Amino acid sequence: MNRFFFLFFILFSLFSHASNQKMWDFQYSFNLKKDKIATVFVDRQANSKKNAKRYILKFRWTLYANKNLILLSNYMGYPNQYVLKRIRPLDKVSIKLLPEGSGYSAAPYALIVFSAFDEKKRVATLDVYVKDSKKRLQIEFIEPK
Repeated sequence: MNRFFFLFFILFSLFSHASNQKMWDFQYSFNLKKDKIATVFVDRQANSKKNAKRYILKFRWTLYANKNLILLSNYMGYPNQYVLKRIRPLDKVSIKLLPEGSGYSAAPYALIVFSAFDEKKRVATLDVYVKDSKKRLQIEFIEPK
C-alpha cells in the first residue's frame, strides 16, 4: 500500500512539474541592487493603433532587514509597497496588468517573486512571471542601468 502512494506521489510530482514549465507566457529574472529600478513595458495589443496602449510597471527594493524585503512598485500611476519574505506564500505579489472594466474574462497578471538575496553583494533576485492566456499583451523587460 505504501508503495502505491509513493509511486503515485512521484508520478504526480513529475506531471505537475512538467505542466508548470509552460504555465507562464513571459518570465524574466532581475538581479537588483538597492534602489535600482526594474522596468517592464506592457503593450496592449489592439485591432487599431488608436486602442493600443503602453503601460509601465516599475519596481525596486529599498530595505532588506530581518530577512524581509521592502518592495516598491508603480503601475498605471498607482504606487504600492510590499513586504516580501522568502517563505511561501509571503514571497510573491500579484499585479493585474489590465484595468478594471476592460471586458476581459481572464485578466492577465504579473507575479513578482522574491527568490534570493546575496548578503555579501547586497543583491536581490526578483523573478517576474506574466500570465496572459489569450495573448493580448506584448511584454518587454528592461534591466536597470
